[in-house]
Amino acid sequence: MDSLLKNDFTSFHQLPISVLNIRQNTNLEYFELEDIDTVLTLSSIKDSGTAKYANPNNLEVTIIDYDTFLTSLSHKFRQGKSRCDAIVYTQNKSYFLLNELKNRKIVDENAFEDVLCGAISQMLKTLKLVKSVPSIDNFINSFTQKRFCYCNKQSNNPSPIIDAPKAFNRLNNLVPDGIEMEHSEINALGFQLFQYTNSQTIKLN
Repeated sequence: MDSLLKNDFTSFHQLPISVLNIRQNTNLEYFELEDIDTVLTLSSIKDSGTAKYANPNNLEVTIIDYDTFLTSLSHKFRQGKSRCDAIVYTQNKSYFLLNELKNRKIVDENAFEDVLCGAISQMLKTLKLVKSVPSIDNFINSFTQKRFCYCNKQSNNPSPIIDAPKAFNRLNNLVPDGIEMEHSEINALGFQLFQYTNSQTIKLN
């Protein structure tokens, strides 16, 4: 995917080829991702990051710093283009995930909806832009499971259905693998939408 972005994507949009290193690989059984000063960082230290990944079968996982890639392109091209923080996928073509990383305490439903809608918009715009390149579209379509993953380091109210204050602290035990949310546009593109907060974990089974 990194070569597709740096070569095919830039060629398709008539941009200079990128030489940035935007790729990290891991087969760790557990790892976390964090956005530190706009740099996507991978760590094996528990509770150090925002997106938490369990990889029990030690799959080969590739992490693309998409935010850094798009930011490196010309100002004219990237102007007005929202983007997600990371693209994560397994080499065995089982998982292709778009990650949006947040660290915000959300105390009411209206604030939650605003932040979630903003994150979804960033991921949708990312997907539509990269899928406009035929080779990248074919690459994405080859994966079995495709997800939008909204990850918030802070615990918050995840759903209008779960709105009791006591549910905040019990949430990670009730749904440790995140919450799937319906979204017609995302689902129509062959993706699922998941929300992960605090210690909820993305499982690559």
